[in-house]
Amino acid sequence: MSAVQRILVGFLCLSFNSCSTEVETAPKILDVKNSPSSPSDRGLHAFFDLGSWMGYALNEDTASTGFSGPYILGVDHGVWAANEIAEFDLESEDHNLSNLISYNSEYLPGELRNTLVYETAAINSTLQFKSDRTAIVSTQIENKANEDLCFTPLWKGEVFEGGLAKSNISIQVNLPSNQKIFIHPQEEGELVLESDSSYHYALQNTCLSPSEVQTFSIEIQYHPDHKTYVKSDRTRDDDRWGEYLQITSNSSLSEDEKIVLTKSVYTLINNWRSPAGELKHDGLFPSYHYKWFHGFWSWDSWKHAVALCEIDSELAKNQIRAMYDFQDENGMIADCVFRDTTVEKHNWRDTKPPLSGWAIWEVYNETKDIKFLEELYPKLVNYHLWWYEFRDYDNDGLCEYGSTDGTLKAAKWESGMDNAIRFDSCHIVEGSNFSLNTESVDLNSYLASEKIYLAKMCIELELDNSRWLNEFHDLCKSVREDFYDTETGYFYDIDAETGEFLNSAMGPEGWTPLWCGVASTEQAESVVSHMMDTSKFNTFIPLPTIDVSHPKFDPQDGYWRGPVWLDQAWFGVDGLRRYGYDSEADLLKQKVIENCEGLTTPGVPIRENYHPLTGDGLNAEHFSWSAASLILLLSE
Repeated sequence: MSAVQRILVGFLCLSFNSCSTEVETAPKILDVKNSPSSPSDRGLHAFFDLGSWMGYALNEDTASTGFSGPYILGVDHGVWAANEIAEFDLESEDHNLSNLISYNSEYLPGELRNTLVYETAAINSTLQFKSDRTAIVSTQIENKANEDLCFTPLWKGEVFEGGLAKSNISIQVNLPSNQKIFIHPQEEGELVLESDSSYHYALQNTCLSPSEVQTFSIEIQYHPDHKTYVKSDRTRDDDRWGEYLQITSNSSLSEDEKIVLTKSVYTLINNWRSPAGELKHDGLFPSYHYKWFHGFWSWDSWKHAVALCEIDSELAKNQIRAMYDFQDENGMIADCVFRDTTVEKHNWRDTKPPLSGWAIWEVYNETKDIKFLEELYPKLVNYHLWWYEFRDYDNDGLCEYGSTDGTLKAAKWESGMDNAIRFDSCHIVEGSNFSLNTESVDLNSYLASEKIYLAKMCIELELDNSRWLNEFHDLCKSVREDFYDTETGYFYDIDAETGEFLNSAMGPEGWTPLWCGVASTEQAESVVSHMMDTSKFNTFIPLPTIDVSHPKFDPQDGYWRGPVWLDQAWFGVDGLRRYGYDSEADLLKQKVIENCEGLTTPGVPIRENYHPLTGDGLNAEHFSWSAASLILLLSE
């Protein structure tokens, strides 16, 4: 094992005891232990790879050679098909394999592994994904005795529900919704269906001489698009995970920061889904852990894509394409989309804030793929112009959030800050395209920023960019003059009907003009003073979704009324750097890394948001945009 490999395993090994490597310590980067007892078991931590729709876990049974699962994301809102669908066993009359000396279970880069050592044999099992539809379980038997070890190799498994059947050369597991799993042993043997939920597959009797090793393998396939067994010819790319984790190789990173980055990479790859059903390109779930997040969201996707540039640029491109696949004839992009609309409907009631221009530019800037830019530029133009046609009801060049169905709830959703205090008194304007009576500072700052990205794209595509530059300067002027309150020194939304500041509360929308680069130097200085104020935003975990002195501040259950969302924290830190406040940015970044519960603790998942005063993790686990924001925070 090379020095690089030892370091890599040291950061990535998840073990019950200790890793069987040369590394003295091996922190658990993510916890994937699980022993589900029913399909609906929600206590899930699982390992996915290559965009798979099935996941596996390390079984908590210390006598098991197998792995828990699969956890199927293509049925209902996610179900466990089995506790162990393919466990290896060996029957031997001459040798005692009941005396277990040691057990070890590990989560390595792109692989689950467990090792059982007996007096006469060592059994080492691994699970790897061969493709987005196929996992391979391989079990290696080593004879540790001084005489021949003879045994009958046996694969066995039991499913929770659905039923088993023979299907040509495979074992077919029938799941609800006409879904199927195919289990295909790699060696010839005899299949016995013990019941409609359990099987064993006996291989030919085998004898190993002392120290001899033999490996047996079984293939498990799940196709969320109802296909039958398909012979897979894809082989594992042994360099892929090493390339993913190059992000941790920067010598300026602390050990804690390397752990955070590694956990973030694992979180993103675990939430990666390949094309299936309605979804035409690869993309990321916000969280496989939370059953209502099994789709692609546009706002999340733009953030995912920028962070993925640091890991897998092709996946970053496809994450953007996955949402632009759902652009309508007017230019609008759906809020969220799903594989199976009989389980969950696409949400066309609203879109999300316009950050796709930022994402497209960052991906292009990383890859220099001009074809990608040529493909997305006209689509981006249509989306950008959609805002002015359908979300500027008074035609004053300042846009509002709104909805397509006329509901206030969906209009608030369109901001991405669903229940934020800033919208408590707003309403839908009669006679508009269902716009709010609120012209939002973040929305118009994003649109101004997007005009610059469009102008940059025009240069690359050899197009005239004067329109975008002129519009940028005009909108910048409006943001600085119309949304900035000189009395409080902060940016606020304004009432579209009266032009008055909606300044009852300070939130992250107030530092969005810094992140977008549209605030003046003097305005930025004042906003920074609020951001660094320990009685407002410079809390234990900094930059919460509302000034903590506000009477409606609700850090535990408020969602967008108190907790810290790491995307908004990163926007704030990055905005500080844009205006030269590097020491302030460093301070806030360090507080995020050090104070978010479990962020630097191996085995603790990254959360959806965090309590600004205690640091407690809140809401969904394994949350992608938090992981993406941490990558951006540590890759500045």
